[in-house]
Amino acid sequence: MTGILVTGGEKPAFSSIDSFFSKDIYLCAADSGLDYCLENGLKPDYILGDMDSLSHTGVLDGFDPAIIEKHPADKDHTDTELGLLHLYGLDCDRNILIGGGGGRLDHLLAVCALFDRDKAPDRWITANEEIRLIKDSYNGKGRLDETVSFFPAGPQICRMKSKGLLWPLDNLTWSKGDTGISNRLSQEDFQIVMMSGSLIMIREIPPEGLLP
Repeated sequence: MTGILVTGGEKPAFSSIDSFFSKDIYLCAADSGLDYCLENGLKPDYILGDMDSLSHTGVLDGFDPAIIEKHPADKDHTDTELGLLHLYGLDCDRNILIGGGGGRLDHLLAVCALFDRDKAPDRWITANEEIRLIKDSYNGKGRLDETVSFFPAGPQICRMKSKGLLWPLDNLTWSKGDTGISNRLSQEDFQIVMMSGSLIMIREIPPEGLLP
């Protein structure tokens, strides 16, 4: 089962991710992520947050109170963290975060910091970008000359190999603070293999949308 958390902030056009919402998912909405779900005909399995950015609290009417988890505005975890912790407790095969783009810089950095933790989202999709956590290996397909960027994630030193990139990642040693901005695909099929550590990869959402 795939866990999906829809949170606040800038989110992608639904047409670019509609294929994600198959029967084999568990959908959690954090705060104004509920508005996005309802606008696109999605019924969450669980709703949580301080509800301070909902369009209006009346959108909660009609939901079973048992699936609504309200929190005070002053709390130790963000609504996004609370939603991910809920998904982690379900032991899903993978976890996808939708939203969280734009807005306040501190909120954006807080989401980026989630990828440095032992438990982290497998995928994060904002209004225009797709972010993937690469722990072992990743075989991707893209457009020739497409821009793709990489950043170390977590405390370990990153060593990796690559195929299909204009500037290969082979023999590089990265730690926190290193970046691989604006690499490009030299062929449509590409591969990243981690020798140690983890990377996050950032790409633009293609015009045809994303595959789940």
